[in-house]
Amino acid sequence: MPPFHAIVLAGGRASRLGGADKLLVRVGGRTLLGLAVAAVEQAGRVVVVGPRRDEPLPRDVTWVREDPPFSGPAHAVAAGLDALEAAADDRILVLAGDLVHPDLVVEALLAGPGHRVGVDPDGHRQWGCSVVRAADLAASIAATDTTGAPLRALIGPLDPTEVPLGAVAVADLDTPDDLKEHADGHR
Repeated sequence: MPPFHAIVLAGGRASRLGGADKLLVRVGGRTLLGLAVAAVEQAGRVVVVGPRRDEPLPRDVTWVREDPPFSGPAHAVAAGLDALEAAADDRILVLAGDLVHPDLVVEALLAGPGHRVGVDPDGHRQWGCSVVRAADLAASIAATDTTGAPLRALIGPLDPTEVPLGAVAVADLDTPDDLKEHADGHR
């Protein structure tokens, strides 16, 4: 199996949380960022796209920022892929940084070959839970105006296999109710 590398998306505004840095929220004693990086610990290289945080992480990562900041997830993935310098056949795992159980997502996505996208129990594709071949992702980036574009604009055209993910796997931290349900000190 070709090696895999990871792009952790960690640069959103967290507007539904009043702008609080949700990647530093603790769940089970670890920050969401720490959980995401631990979930991809076996990756060859890991790029975190977002502002650098002064946070101890379980492995070395490369920090990058899309230019301009907050220019959307597709632009963030483009910046992340550029920083990875991956070989054409390498697998690139795209992982949303606000997942409560990213380990479950990573395990499911890497369990099969080809382009893959997680699908939640309601049948919605979770584009921030994807794995694709580096050369195909690069070609999709080259053919897309990534500024402000959603991830489906990059990954959708690659016709990924849908990977069912349970509610626990796709639980994320977006709202005050999510904080109450998952975050340490908020339950």
